[in-house]
Amino acid sequence: LEELRWVLLRIIVLNLILMCVSFIYSNEIQYLLVSPINNLQLNNFYLQDIKITSPFMAKVIISLFSSIIISFPYIIFEIYRFIYPAISNVSKIFLFFLFISSNFLFLFGCFFGYTYLLPVSISFFVKLIDQNVTFAPERVGYIFYSFWLIVVSGFIYQLPIISLILTKLKIINYEFLKQMRPYSIIIFLVLGALLSPPDPLSQLLIALPLYILYELSIIISYFFRVK
Repeated sequence: LEELRWVLLRIIVLNLILMCVSFIYSNEIQYLLVSPINNLQLNNFYLQDIKITSPFMAKVIISLFSSIIISFPYIIFEIYRFIYPAISNVSKIFLFFLFISSNFLFLFGCFFGYTYLLPVSISFFVKLIDQNVTFAPERVGYIFYSFWLIVVSGFIYQLPIISLILTKLKIINYEFLKQMRPYSIIIFLVLGALLSPPDPLSQLLIALPLYILYELSIIISYFFRVK
């Protein structure tokens, strides 16, 4: 328990430091988040602060989400280091694979969310705007939506890792995942429809990676099944 406390303390301290740094550079981070809209070259768009506390809350949201994204690899590393001494050599190899894969998939998911999901979703909403209406969303709402999309995308890409852990815990198996495949395809298509413009190509570009991740989850669950 003492070691666990130190693990949690180091994670909390790192996140506080990252939040402070992100708070200082919040304007630069906000510029990155607004870039997808700037690339659309809208003449009647601007972000606005409605409440007195909005400028401060915008910086807090930026610093909080930025610290979560940046600290994710370190959090996984702390978990890895905490478990490492108590497991067998074979399990250590498995855990190392888990550590590398989890970080890669999370960062790739965030990258996909920022470079594709965010611009595509914003482009869709912008097309709904009447040209006679000034598009002026609240800055706090836009920042929260942008980060939410990026972080959720990162965690969605943890699907193979989650299936691996649940398989080792005997909660699911590859046969269960195979049986749930048709339902999963429907869910992925629905997500693609919700997160993209109403055209088949954009929906497919979202649903297809999710389906590939699901198939990868089945393969991983098969190879790491408890015999």
